[in-house]
Amino acid sequence: MQLSVRRKIGSGGNGGKGGDVILRVSPHHSDLIWFRGRKEFIAMEGERGGYNNCKGKDSPPFYVDVPRGTFVFDLEYNLIVDLVEKGQEFIICHGGKGGEGNFKKFYTLEPGPGEEKEVVLDYRIPARAAFLGFANSGKTLLFNKLTGKNFKVADYPFTTQSPVWADCEYEYKLFTLLDNPPLKAGHGASHAHNRFLRHLCRPPVLVFISDSVETCKDDFKRIEKEIVLADESLLEDKKIFYVLNKADTFKKFPRGKKIFCVSALTGAGVEELRAALYEASK
Repeated sequence: MQLSVRRKIGSGGNGGKGGDVILRVSPHHSDLIWFRGRKEFIAMEGERGGYNNCKGKDSPPFYVDVPRGTFVFDLEYNLIVDLVEKGQEFIICHGGKGGEGNFKKFYTLEPGPGEEKEVVLDYRIPARAAFLGFANSGKTLLFNKLTGKNFKVADYPFTTQSPVWADCEYEYKLFTLLDNPPLKAGHGASHAHNRFLRHLCRPPVLVFISDSVETCKDDFKRIEKEIVLADESLLEDKKIFYVLNKADTFKKFPRGKKIFCVSALTGAGVEELRAALYEASK
């Protein structure tokens, strides 16, 4: 999403400083939708100087609230700042210097120029672990079990339509889990339904989920293939957990590769997975 931010140039004898434009992480925003109708942000000019050589007041800063997890790029997509900390602020445009007073400039006014800048905002969910799987693998039920939430689950495929995230607690400490819509095979991020894969750039842990003993290893390979099709760099420096869900229905269990066998329905193995996710995501 592209927007323009600038500060009005102030004027006046001994004018006050113009306001800075500041990007601020807000807990009240979870996406960039509200920017669709607003793409230009202008701070107020400083107050004009008064009589008897009185200096004008500086303008207060103009705050632009963004969700936690917002990348800010210039128009060449060079990273300016990553706004990922709670309450983080960043001055994207500095206010101009106020003009000098008449007594210095013989009745001429020379306000200082303010900055003007066009930037691109790109939001990526700041989760610590992301759940991935195909339709009806029980991802959301497991996610709800770990986070204590109650997001919609059903027996029909593609119940989860967009990424959702929530905090998971382990020994009184919180870390954020991300539940994604089910993957559609063979397209990577080129398929509209798989565009959520872009959010995998932040979580250090990826959780591949299957619900079948017979096909789980193939499912895990197919999940990895979809990520590679989208952007193979999304797998760089990641810890990958392999989870076999619905273990309460199995008569046998897989051998070989380390796989967490859990049942989101009964809770079997869930606490072991919770502890492992917390340790891996620190």
